[in-house]
Amino acid sequence: MTNRKIMMVLLFGLSCTGVMAQDSGLYKVVYEADKNGKRISGSLEDLIAYVDSGNPVRVGWELVQKWPNDSTTTMRHWTDGGFVTSTRGQVFAQIRGIFGQGFAHIDSPPGIFLFSKTPNSWVAVIGTDGNMRAKFEISEDMKELPEEVLKSMENSKVKTMWSVMVR
Repeated sequence: MTNRKIMMVLLFGLSCTGVMAQDSGLYKVVYEADKNGKRISGSLEDLIAYVDSGNPVRVGWELVQKWPNDSTTTMRHWTDGGFVTSTRGQVFAQIRGIFGQGFAHIDSPPGIFLFSKTPNSWVAVIGTDGNMRAKFEISEDMKELPEEVLKSMENSKVKTMWSVMVR
């Protein structure tokens, strides 16, 4: 093999390694807060500094369903913070539209169900203060729910987890 071919193979290999390393960043939870916005772990100041530097974040939140038989089911969601804002000592992430989904009934196998046939039927803003403000398309199945249940789905309190990419 000529020196030129060896050099090209090495350069190609190094460029692939660089691309793979760039895309293989891992996320690490750096801040968690309970549904009232009280810190569980991490540093809110560090999260704000990370966000204010223009870095991407992922946000996770926890929903708890209490069933008539006194059991509970916990569901955790994670997604990219699509539009992230820091203000007044808090961070808020806008969640891009998704198919709305919910808990499968307790008597069903573990799983979730989709509320709507329409993509982008659920959007939300979630804050480190524990507030989740959601908007969604009300499907035929949901029209049977009492108005106070629908209102509680628009404004709720959730435990949040915030992760940043570590290199």
